[in-house]
Amino acid sequence: MSKKKSDGPIERRYEIGKIVGAHGIGGDLTLLPQTDFPERFEGMETLDLTLPGKPMRSYKVRRIKPYEGKKTFFVSLEGITDRDAAEALRGASVTVAEDERVELEEGEYWLDEIIGLEVFDKAGAKLGEITEVLFTGANDVYIVKTPEGALKALPAVDEVIKSVDAAKGSMTVNIPEGLWE
Repeated sequence: MSKKKSDGPIERRYEIGKIVGAHGIGGDLTLLPQTDFPERFEGMETLDLTLPGKPMRSYKVRRIKPYEGKKTFFVSLEGITDRDAAEALRGASVTVAEDERVELEEGEYWLDEIIGLEVFDKAGAKLGEITEVLFTGANDVYIVKTPEGALKALPAVDEVIKSVDAAKGSMTVNIPEGLWE
């Protein structure tokens, strides 16, 4: 069973996954986690799904299990009983409310807290603004748009990132010699 969530004030939602396709003919879905905490899906009783241009809908989870050897999950939802209904949800974002986010350790930040930060060197000179985060496997890389419009890469490692003040919207960095030349 699904229901629309449209009453009350609009709350901020955070994407934690994406429905990437149908699996089989019985209405099962394939979910790709977009979170550092994919294990959170195993205990979820409902999924809030949003398709572009449509209102969010909540679906009761009948079954959710990891796809062995892959980084995805198979999901069965109430009311989605055939392949056509499952295909209609392809591309839907799986979102949670702010109070449903996993609590982070000190010094860890959400992606939406990093993007948009102003970047300064140790002397206080503005170097630009973070516009994107790349996930390389070894470490994240922050893409900084300089005041001149150039895009520069910063590895998200302790030797480079000296401090983050998300509340003030700033990051202080130490750029190794030759990195931005």
